[in-house]
Amino acid sequence: MIFLLFIIAIMALTILIIALLNHRIKIRMIRAGFVDENAANALNKLNYDLKVDTLKWGLILLFGGAGLILLDYIHLQPDSTMPYGIETLFLAAGFLTYYLITKNKNQP
Repeated sequence: MIFLLFIIAIMALTILIIALLNHRIKIRMIRAGFVDENAANALNKLNYDLKVDTLKWGLILLFGGAGLILLDYIHLQPDSTMPYGIETLFLAAGFLTYYLITKNKNQP
């Protein structure tokens, strides 16, 4: 359990550092006068990618957690493989939700 918390903390710290460094790069480029139409599009793409990646992992964790909560209420045999199937279905639903949201955002 401690190992899992350590991994989650490292992932959160990494996302925070990436966001801060991207922001600093944007500020430096604007102050240096390197901002033209292509540079502005590249900067906006960096920000969009971070938001989409955060959405993806948030949905996966949300649906994965919902699957684990459901498994806590269902009483199954100890040697049953049903929990693996239920958790896989919930994670797949999270990925599918992410796909549908990003697909609808990309359409004009």
